[in-house]
Amino acid sequence: MITFGIVVEGSSDATVYRAIIRRIRHDVEDVIARPCGGVPALRTKFVGMLRGFEYNTGYRIDKALVIRDSDGKNPKAAEAALKERLDGSSFRPRFPVHFHATRCMVETWLLADEQAVSQVAQSRGQTRAVKPVGKPPEEIIHPKQSFLAMLSQAGLPADDKVYKEIAAAADLDRIQERCPRFAEFRKHVHAC
Repeated sequence: MITFGIVVEGSSDATVYRAIIRRIRHDVEDVIARPCGGVPALRTKFVGMLRGFEYNTGYRIDKALVIRDSDGKNPKAAEAALKERLDGSSFRPRFPVHFHATRCMVETWLLADEQAVSQVAQSRGQTRAVKPVGKPPEEIIHPKQSFLAMLSQAGLPADDKVYKEIAAAADLDRIQERCPRFAEFRKHVHAC
């Protein structure tokens, strides 16, 4: 069994990534998340968060992921900038560190499977059908607004518990089919 350490932008990101990582790898014992409070804070804090994973005696991290939104910009460039910042620091973690930037934001993946949103709504007593988004989720300029509209349509609140339930119910193959960049995330989770 392995323990992941993840450094992410916010609490909803932590909730979604925890659920998805556990679904991708069944040998995950725990996912320790460190939300930073947005992309600017993540860029300046993530090395310190990784140090915290290294030196905390309460758990042993086997692998770390630093995950951020690319907000529609080049995700590879965002990952390279994070790697460059770690390489430029004096810290050399004992565990492997991978960097991932979503094509837009984590809500992009949740938009990809409207059936998961409907399933969560039905489990909470809602009966409204949710319509799929009309274009590939990675092409949506403001995916968070679209996802919030989908939650509203389903009669669901936009909170971490709902995000977690949707991530737990989502069809990961459907997400990968509709969001090709998700395949890269799966590779990062399986690596090492």
